[in-house]
Amino acid sequence: MTEAMTASEPGAATPELRHVGDWLEGYAETSPEPPTPELLELFARLGELQPLFLEHVLVPFTSADVDLAALAAAGPPLVPVAGIDSRGQLPYRAAAALASRLGLPLTEFPGGHLGPVERLTQFAAALRALLGQAGLMSCQRSNTLSGS
Repeated sequence: MTEAMTASEPGAATPELRHVGDWLEGYAETSPEPPTPELLELFARLGELQPLFLEHVLVPFTSADVDLAALAAAGPPLVPVAGIDSRGQLPYRAAAALASRLGLPLTEFPGGHLGPVERLTQFAAALRALLGQAGLMSCQRSNTLSGS
């Protein structure tokens, strides 16, 4: 995101914060889940690819202008989300700025920028709650995903 996208506009309101599901209760007393051996192996490989990532992914992503009109036209299904543990960091600030500019709430999920990796179980529960709230997940599918 460009600096203009993540910078606060004078008088810009902070987006309303939402938390779906019950993951926030007691969250401060929890810790990230330990990475699996497969994940540790993946992290090592990703470290080797960092120069490629910086040049071909991060630079274009952070310098692109966002078409706010096109996103606004997408309608209510758009849900800006950020990891609660990344407050103040670039990914969080970008999601918060997007929510503010579109007049939408910012939904916080467990974890930081890598919430699905750091807090897999809590993240999955929050995602199920969000999808269920939006009517995008049937009860049968929800039970299948939760292992019930």
